[in-house]
Amino acid sequence: MARRKARRSTGPSNEAQRIARTITYYEVCLADEIPRTAQMELWAADFSRPFAAGEHVSPELAARLEDAAQAEAAR
Repeated sequence: MARRKARRSTGPSNEAQRIARTITYYEVCLADEIPRTAQMELWAADFSRPFAAGEHVSPELAARLEDAAQAEAAR
């Protein structure tokens, strides 16, 4: 039991963050007016790592997505 409490206090697990990034992708990318090329680039990324800027993904978009994913994972 103490181990679970210690884990919870360190923040969301990697699996929770991966799931939150997937949810964020669907909510933001498919609902907003994000270009198809950026959507495809984000989908090809590994959701176990933070969203990052790329050829079609601006740093602002990546930061916005990661902030939303962190908020989702914290719930």
